[in-house]
Amino acid sequence: MHAEDPALVTGEPLDHALVRRRLANGTGLVGLPLVYLPVVGSTNDVAGEMARTGASHGTTVVADAQTAGRGRRGKAPWQSPPGGSIAMSVILRLPSVAPERLGRIAIAVAVAVGDAITSATGLRTAVKWPNDIVTVSSGVDGTVRKVGGILIEPALGNDPDGTPLMRHAVVGIGINANVPVSRFGAMGQASLAPASLVSELGGPVSREDLIVEVLRGLDQVGALCSDAGWIETRQRYESRLAWRGRAVVLGFPVEGSNGDRPPVSGELVGIDGSGALMIRHQSGALHGFHDGEVRVRIAELEP
Repeated sequence: MHAEDPALVTGEPLDHALVRRRLANGTGLVGLPLVYLPVVGSTNDVAGEMARTGASHGTTVVADAQTAGRGRRGKAPWQSPPGGSIAMSVILRLPSVAPERLGRIAIAVAVAVGDAITSATGLRTAVKWPNDIVTVSSGVDGTVRKVGGILIEPALGNDPDGTPLMRHAVVGIGINANVPVSRFGAMGQASLAPASLVSELGGPVSREDLIVEVLRGLDQVGALCSDAGWIETRQRYESRLAWRGRAVVLGFPVEGSNGDRPPVSGELVGIDGSGALMIRHQSGALHGFHDGEVRVRIAELEP
């Protein structure tokens, strides 16, 4: 990580007209129409309402500043200060993705966002299961710092004969672009320590370039989720998976009145065909998990 300069937050408005022009010159279906809002509470809330009233596949909401973004299970607000971050939500209508394969969408989107960051900036990020975009230290503790987050909110229903289907999915993406890490101290930025592209690279990135690359990647999500594309998608995801091959602990937050679930320890192996996290217990048995918070276990310090 390079030394950061607080002045690197430019404060300049996003050039959304440039984003539109670049998307219009392509062949993809994701990104247009593009709705730009200078400030918004949550881009997912706006996109969700648009989806419920019939907005088309690929419709995108992007904001220059977001004040009440949220994470999985409504975790701490994800704030995006003006001129420095990326806050966007995309409506995906993917009739070929059955409800029981919703986990594949999270995996495919994480792959697309990671590849987009690499393409636009040259930085290779990792992913903390299921879809936090992170950097990982090379030390024994394997510390991760959060560069971005993904929140997928599906709308499920049934077709006329009663078969379950996914009506749409709203994919929310937040990326710390040109905000120095020092700016996050008083912002309550989720539970992971923050990172940003400007602090990792030592200079500002083009938010417009990054948004275009992300949207081009999201155009491939249907193919990435398909049976024909899933094996490669899974391999690409696992190549970025933080702590793969290491001893980890998977904890389960208390929700409602169900009480505590004991944490699970073992080797993080990868993911299965549905996107579940696979952990190998010391007995050798493999177990899959669709929820929980994973962290690395330091063998010398923990039982």
